[in-house]
Amino acid sequence: LLVGAWLVTGFYRVDEAERGVVQRFGAYTESTMPGLHWHIPYPIEIVDKINANEVANYKYNTEMLTADQQYVFIDMTVQYRRTDPVKYSFEVELPEETLQDVTESALREVVGTSELEVLIASRRDEIATRTRDVLQSTLDSYGAGLTITSISLETVNYPQAVQSAVDDAQKARNDSERYVLE
Repeated sequence: LLVGAWLVTGFYRVDEAERGVVQRFGAYTESTMPGLHWHIPYPIEIVDKINANEVANYKYNTEMLTADQQYVFIDMTVQYRRTDPVKYSFEVELPEETLQDVTESALREVVGTSELEVLIASRRDEIATRTRDVLQSTLDSYGAGLTITSISLETVNYPQAVQSAVDDAQKARNDSERYVLE
């Protein structure tokens, strides 16, 4: 009776958006699609259910230096999916924490090679695209099983302490452009 009850605990259901990753003694055995399945019950096998369709997101904000040694504040939201449940489960120990670390690194690469004025004015839209490309490339090289769906920049701004200096620089540049045109 006890063995029968133990065997019944091996039934599991994988929802439509999920994929099952079966592990036998901690090693990958198979992936299962949605539906009702059976595995050798715990402690021999366990099943991790990974939602492969959910678009998860996290907010990220930081202050960093630009190429011209100016501080810039950036608030953004990164959206991602767990597209490869096996890689997600086995290739990287803590995939979400790795994603956050790699996001910071990718953003520093993009911001650190650009000047403040360029980031805030003319090429602001390129920050998200370039960061996404660097981020996805790094995640792919790690085999993390994550796909970045989008990066949304909420704020890209300079500290209020330098507001007047930036305003003066923009006014001076506009005046010099007007002088050249006249």
